[in-house]
Amino acid sequence: MDFFEYASLAGEFVNSVWVQFIVGGLCFAIVFIFEAIALFTIAVRSGYRHKWMAFVPFFNTYYIGVCAQKNRFYNIDAKKIGLVTAIFEAVLFAGYVLYYVAYFLVMKYEVAVPTEVFNGLTVYIYELRNCPQELAWAAWIYDYLNRFILRFVDLVFLIFNIALLICFFQTYACRRYVLFTITSVLFPIQGILFFIVRNNVGVNYRDFLRAEQARQYAAYQNYQQQQNFNGNPYGRDGYNNNPYNNNGYGNRDGGASGDPFGGLGGSGNGENKGGSPFDEFDN
Repeated sequence: MDFFEYASLAGEFVNSVWVQFIVGGLCFAIVFIFEAIALFTIAVRSGYRHKWMAFVPFFNTYYIGVCAQKNRFYNIDAKKIGLVTAIFEAVLFAGYVLYYVAYFLVMKYEVAVPTEVFNGLTVYIYELRNCPQELAWAAWIYDYLNRFILRFVDLVFLIFNIALLICFFQTYACRRYVLFTITSVLFPIQGILFFIVRNNVGVNYRDFLRAEQARQYAAYQNYQQQQNFNGNPYGRDGYNNNPYNNNGYGNRDGGASGDPFGGLGGSGNGENKGGSPFDEFDN
């Protein structure tokens, strides 16, 4: 469905529908080639069968699920998600082709009707007028197919496509799967992102999380062992000594009592040997 997205973007700059289709087709072809090469590379490395599907539209959407089969989405197999996504993509593409065929048949009967919305703001609404009876089916498709049916199908396709992309990027871009999935949904550059991660080894995301937890726990254990080797940082100084006991205030004057004011008392080791540090004033 990237083809119509590119064509829609081209419509912001040019008015010709044919130019929009040409630009959309070129952009789609470039991105599709990147995606096909990426899927084929992954299939060769992983030994998956039916590699030709990577180069066929709609089939390559299913093949994304094949390449992402190491992961599941809420216990749903990625290949099943890929199959459903491919079916809705094909239905959506056929619907848009039918819509544009009807549009080309009735476009000359389209009239822009000005409508005042708010505070003098005028918006033009396009309506069909004087359309011949033999083109009634095309008029119905023009009025209702894109506005109601295709929008619903597009919504369902989007949901399954997001689930499929999550499985794929969890397999080949574990650390950035959320970023890559959101980028693929918002911008039609899915194939380029596939090409970027094509050489990554596919993993099961749950196994990846377990390995990360084991790695973090091993780092924590190593940190604890280092602390035990160097001593308790809260009970010793930088020289592995207790500042409040062996080499601290208790031994600053050579005493063993641990009293920092021992040199001032009668039993201390300081200069005053009397019972009071103020003996010289007693007389």
